[in-house]
Amino acid sequence: MQRLIRAFSWLWGTYWPLYAASVLGSNVLGALAIMLFVRFFIPLPELRDFDASIPHITAIGVGYLIFAVVVGAIVTFLLFRPVLEWQRHPEDHDPNMVRNLVMRIPVYQAGVCAAVWLIGLAIAVGVTASHSGRLAMVLAGAIFLAGCVVVLLTYLEAERLVRPVAATALARRFEDSTLEPPIKQRLRLIWVMTSGLPIIGIALMLLGQRMDYFTQNPYDILPGITVLAATALITGFIGTSFAIMNVVDPIHELQDAINRVRRGDTNVQVDIYDGSEIGVLQAGFNEMMRGLRERQRVRDIFGRYVGTEVAQRALEERPTLGGEDRKVAVLFVDVIGSTTFAVNHTPEEVVEELNRFFEHVVEVVHRNKGIINKFQGDAALAVFGAPIPLSDANSHALTAARELRQELTDLELQAGIGVAAGHVVAGHIGGHDRFEYTVIGDAVNSAARLTDLSKDTPGRVLTNAATLRGANEAEQARWTLMKSVELRGRGSMTQLARPIRPTLADRS
Repeated sequence: MQRLIRAFSWLWGTYWPLYAASVLGSNVLGALAIMLFVRFFIPLPELRDFDASIPHITAIGVGYLIFAVVVGAIVTFLLFRPVLEWQRHPEDHDPNMVRNLVMRIPVYQAGVCAAVWLIGLAIAVGVTASHSGRLAMVLAGAIFLAGCVVVLLTYLEAERLVRPVAATALARRFEDSTLEPPIKQRLRLIWVMTSGLPIIGIALMLLGQRMDYFTQNPYDILPGITVLAATALITGFIGTSFAIMNVVDPIHELQDAINRVRRGDTNVQVDIYDGSEIGVLQAGFNEMMRGLRERQRVRDIFGRYVGTEVAQRALEERPTLGGEDRKVAVLFVDVIGSTTFAVNHTPEEVVEELNRFFEHVVEVVHRNKGIINKFQGDAALAVFGAPIPLSDANSHALTAARELRQELTDLELQAGIGVAAGHVVAGHIGGHDRFEYTVIGDAVNSAARLTDLSKDTPGRVLTNAATLRGANEAEQARWTLMKSVELRGRGSMTQLARPIRPTLADRS
């Protein structure tokens, strides 16, 4: 008993009582409406003294109505009990079974409703057939037409009420677009059932008057025709409203989701609650957003490995092997005494300190519009002017070198910094299955040689006179020329330059 009480208390805490009350209520209203219409608006002689003609027919009708409500509620509960249990314990049920059942709830509910109306139709015909065949035929036609309208409205009502559960059941995936009737068929059926059938009822009343089924006075059918016309307007409006909601609501949700994506929100998802083409559209949008997020994630990871600019260009253009001649400035950074540091520290400490060191390098280079082309153990190569052209690349590289000298002052690892400018070949080097974006040329070699010399130079930052001459006047004023030396691997002399100490003008 306590288990039964807990089950009903849990059931009452869900939205299912609202669903049952709404669906059963619409059927009760439909049954009462057809009983009143038959009783007061069909001018059939046998119905003038309804209860006297067929004793207790009203009591029979009310009794069956109560019986139908009780049976309908029980059958509906038993039919959807797996869904209720799934809501309580989702992990204990097959998601495919639940998904198919949830999406077919409106169809099953309409089937239960149709069965109840057909039984009522059979009872009404059976009770009246022995008294009057004409009365039985009129009742059968009226109940059948009313039942068709109510069954369709029940389907539309159930389809809308079941959306929250359907959205949960289809949250992960949706692959079958046949779980509900197609949109085209539903729209046509809505018009036929909600507007066409009441009009057919009007035609049948006119035909019955012409065939002398009803009273002799032709004006006696006017109230019935008026009621049927009003019914056509009301049910047509209700059916059209449901049709509009079925189509327009998902469109508005997709429109809102698209607008959020335009504003930069890539975590947008729409609920999937339709088992037809609209459900495919909703699932397709979610799949597209998953692909967009995956592409964004790949782009972010790709950019962290090769640089944002290189990644952006690779995604926009199909990269090919080869390169192009570019005028760039190259900044080379190499840690001093990294071997000794590695001997005296654990590998974890070495990695942690190198990451702290390179964090400063990356920040300064990016701040001055350069890219980190590669990390080589304890060294880093930065390029200014490729792959994206950069005006005054020399000045940006020299500024980055000076700022980097200040940034690294308080770190445990120190480094030599060399800057050189010139023409290089910038492009993709490697094989067809594996390549990387890099720069090759004398400027790269010169920057590496200057870095080696800078380790024994005060300030530990060097460039050459040719690179300094390509910078703007403000940057040139922050450097001083030094002696000329022959760099390793070169047959000519190279005049060196290093940053001067900050002046009062610099501080201001």
